[in-house]
Amino acid sequence: MNLKTYVTPFIFGLIGIFSFAPYSIKPLIFFSYAYLIRELVFTNNQRFIKLILWSFAHWGFGMSWLIVSVYYYGETTILISALIYIILVILLSSVFSAPLYFLSLAQIQDQSKHKILNILAIVSVFIVNEWTMNYLLWGVPWLISGLTLIDTFAQKVYPFLGVAAASFLVYLIAALIAASYKSNKKLFYVYSAISCIFLVPFNEPIKKNSTNDLSFSIIQPSTDPFLKYEYGYAEKIEDNIYKLIAKTPEDTELIILPEAELPYSYQDNRFINFRLNVPENIIMGSWSFEKGKLFNSMINLSNNHIYNKVHLVPFGEFIPFSEQLRGLISFFDMPMSYVNKGNNTQTPFKLEKKGEITISPLICFDIAFSETVRKSNISSKFIVNISNDTWFGNSIGPYQHLDIARVRAIENNKWLIRSANDGISAIIDNNGTIVAKLSKGERGVLNGTLQFIDEPSFYAKFGHGMILILSSLILGICVIINLCRKYLF
Repeated sequence: MNLKTYVTPFIFGLIGIFSFAPYSIKPLIFFSYAYLIRELVFTNNQRFIKLILWSFAHWGFGMSWLIVSVYYYGETTILISALIYIILVILLSSVFSAPLYFLSLAQIQDQSKHKILNILAIVSVFIVNEWTMNYLLWGVPWLISGLTLIDTFAQKVYPFLGVAAASFLVYLIAALIAASYKSNKKLFYVYSAISCIFLVPFNEPIKKNSTNDLSFSIIQPSTDPFLKYEYGYAEKIEDNIYKLIAKTPEDTELIILPEAELPYSYQDNRFINFRLNVPENIIMGSWSFEKGKLFNSMINLSNNHIYNKVHLVPFGEFIPFSEQLRGLISFFDMPMSYVNKGNNTQTPFKLEKKGEITISPLICFDIAFSETVRKSNISSKFIVNISNDTWFGNSIGPYQHLDIARVRAIENNKWLIRSANDGISAIIDNNGTIVAKLSKGERGVLNGTLQFIDEPSFYAKFGHGMILILSSLILGICVIINLCRKYLF
């Protein structure tokens, strides 16, 4: 095996990440997956090693913020951080690669008939594989290929069939490029040109509200995460919040603070003193205890309603291999390194002063799970997403996280208010357009208004089940055809 065999798949796995934020070079996702499909299906050389190298580069670079989190916030050595990071990337790459390796054994390239069906079968395998990634390894719905189509004309599919439909389009174009690479150069150039159309930016214009149904203020404290739990720093955090709240307009109807900004729990006496110095119209993140269990929560101070985070971050809020890792890294010995999962069904927040207006509350990682967001929005008027993106440091993570939130706003046809500790906080309309934002590391207040939208999108009503059913049907038909060919002809 020559050096090219090792380097080429690694490069193609790597370049696919440049189609995600903050780079957003959209066509690269098509060529990245086209290379992978070509090597898996339309060639016969070293398929397994190429798949592994592509996957390791793709997930290794795309999830590179993991090493930032473990190293800086785990307060450990770079060697141990790198080891944990490598283990996680290997797990992600393995779960991603296993089903695709069986695709490489299907001998699709040897079947001259049913070419269109074979292309659809390839696409369907990738769709099913993407879906299963959401439910394995504690849920990692990151680097979903369909997310890259934000800010292109293809984002129009989000409110109808969700991000899964966008992924279907990505895999379809990639499969057509791969299939035509050697067999039909003219078609190869046509499909490649189609992928390059996605370089053309598309932005929905910001619609001026005919009615401003709610005025609000987003607080971005941007305090030092390394000092958060140091003795005496809590007072500085509180003082910073007081000063920022004082800058909000007197007539603001809702103030949003980010995820778990205070270094103590909702039940702590210090929290009782804190809320004496702030208005009641606040929704904020906080640690909270219930029956001796720790939760990452969102608190509505106006009525003491609590929402507990459903999707926890592995190696951040819970330790999958806690018995082996506790003591190895100091952060894993802290109480907040083992948070309990909230119930899947929790009642939405309410703004009583606005006539029982309901809000969809989502904390950090929750926003990445499309079905969780959809179900939370069935009766809500808008989305509040609080986050602590300090975990990402200065990596690509915050930009990816923001794009995920934007896609959720489009899918559910809802405005979204996002408050992050040190950015990126944003006001996002129902078209996914960023109306206003506070950049990473910026301290300040973001004031705005939004409009309640009562009309649910098609996706909000039915979810992404249609794409999964279609993919499953295609795979089922392919299996039946192959069985008939084998046993009847």
